[in-house]
Amino acid sequence: MLGGLFVCYVISNGVVLNTLPIFYPELISEFSWDQAEVTRPAQLMFFTVALISPFIGIALDRGNPRKIMLGGILMMTAAFFWFANIRSLVEMTGVYLLFSVGIVMGGIIPSMYILTKWFVRYRGIAVGILLVGSSFGGTLFNPLAAWGTASFGWRGSLLLLGAIAAVCMLGSLFFFIRNQPADIGLGVDGREGGPLQEDATASGVSPEGTVLADALRSPSFYLLMLVTGAMWFCIVGVIQHQALYFRDIGDRLPTSAGVLSAFFFCSILGKLLFGKLGDQYPKKAIMAIATINLALGALLLYLLGTYPGLVWAYAVVFGIGFSGTFTMIQVLVAEFYAGKAYGKILGIVTMVDTLSGVMGILILGQLRSAQGDYHQALQILLAMSILAAVSVPFLKNPAKKSATIEAI
Repeated sequence: MLGGLFVCYVISNGVVLNTLPIFYPELISEFSWDQAEVTRPAQLMFFTVALISPFIGIALDRGNPRKIMLGGILMMTAAFFWFANIRSLVEMTGVYLLFSVGIVMGGIIPSMYILTKWFVRYRGIAVGILLVGSSFGGTLFNPLAAWGTASFGWRGSLLLLGAIAAVCMLGSLFFFIRNQPADIGLGVDGREGGPLQEDATASGVSPEGTVLADALRSPSFYLLMLVTGAMWFCIVGVIQHQALYFRDIGDRLPTSAGVLSAFFFCSILGKLLFGKLGDQYPKKAIMAIATINLALGALLLYLLGTYPGLVWAYAVVFGIGFSGTFTMIQVLVAEFYAGKAYGKILGIVTMVDTLSGVMGILILGQLRSAQGDYHQALQILLAMSILAAVSVPFLKNPAKKSATIEAI
């Protein structure tokens, strides 16, 4: 089941978000679009993902997650084939709107929703394995897309990606993914028997979870939104701007070749490492370590302009730190809010994450354009990472409080 979710996430986030930009130069060449025009549909996609995520969360709480995923997979497949036949920027915008709905219905939100029902004791490492899919997707499909473009043209390459996406995602959904372990006679964590409620109660979590109204009245919920928003401002901002920053200071860097590869390789290690640690130790403590790691990485990035020899240390520290926070925030939200309202809350979290990431891209870019360098932008980035790190210790788990009240 986890392998099936992994494959779907490889396509939804790995290919759609990390591989499709490879085709931008081909589009610019054929249609004479400029860089602002060719990237505008992707920006619209992020905003659309943010807007519809809460509604998909509501649908997950009320409906059948596999059917929702099926709808998302069909939309993504249709978007690949439509992309291969576009003739205008309006059509490309429509393609990305279709992708946005598809990745919300068939990507991280339903995957985390289903995964949370399947894993309790091993939830951390399961989440880490799932999230490696986005890194794996870019690593595997970027060379394939480049080869396909050279061999069949960019349209043929997109048709190839669409066919692979359809076969892999539909096969995974039909043969491996099930809504809950009871559907095939298993308990959580792959055990025979043992309903989810028993495992949840044993771990100090109320099986009913926190209802949305209670979450919205809790200061801790908004603190959690602050933490995840600050993290995603840093994560997406850095990923989208680090190559441009390296170009700015390239004459001072001892080397930049291979740094980005090391960065993303360390991101894979970080997801697996922190996921495993989250299963063995208190999750909030591991989350605190991950955000401190993120802040240290942001500090190293800020110092590169003065001490360029720190570039490899930055790649390792921030690579592990951003992927660790990415993993642990998903684990922490599940620990805090797994239950009847989990889908709604996960949808809100995804909306906050996406909007914060977009703001990170825009604000850092605007400051770079206005100031002529990234100095002030990196100061803001560092401040946001520190804000996330100092806020984590004050988070409270409403699920444990609920379980204690029920026991009394």
